[in-house]
Amino acid sequence: MNRFALIVCVALLAGCGSRPTAAFVFPESAGVWKFKGVKDLAPAEAPEQIRRLGLKRAQSAEYEGPGRITARVFEMTAGAAAFEVEQTWRPVADTVAFHHESYFAVIHWENAERAAVSAFVKEMEKQLGR
Repeated sequence: MNRFALIVCVALLAGCGSRPTAAFVFPESAGVWKFKGVKDLAPAEAPEQIRRLGLKRAQSAEYEGPGRITARVFEMTAGAAAFEVEQTWRPVADTVAFHHESYFAVIHWENAERAAVSAFVKEMEKQLGR
């Protein structure tokens, strides 16, 4: 095989790879909750069970309203991995966790009323495509 043919084959194979997906977009507001900012999380900041099952990307967003909410979204390499994390997740006080397709979300609140948190969780589920 000549050099030109080899370069063309490599270029074609490179184009067949998976393209990176866009980061999850957190809602600017959800009911009484106002978005304060988002940051990417290093893989080491994710729980071990998430890293073990195939973490692709992790983000954390802060919201303020009648209390404070931290929303963490973990994009997994497969939907089955996100489902597995949800099935094995240990409940924590003032926290709810759920998945949709390849996303696993953990919502933690402080000093907030249940109705306000519930509205926020519904908006996050909608954002994840439920």
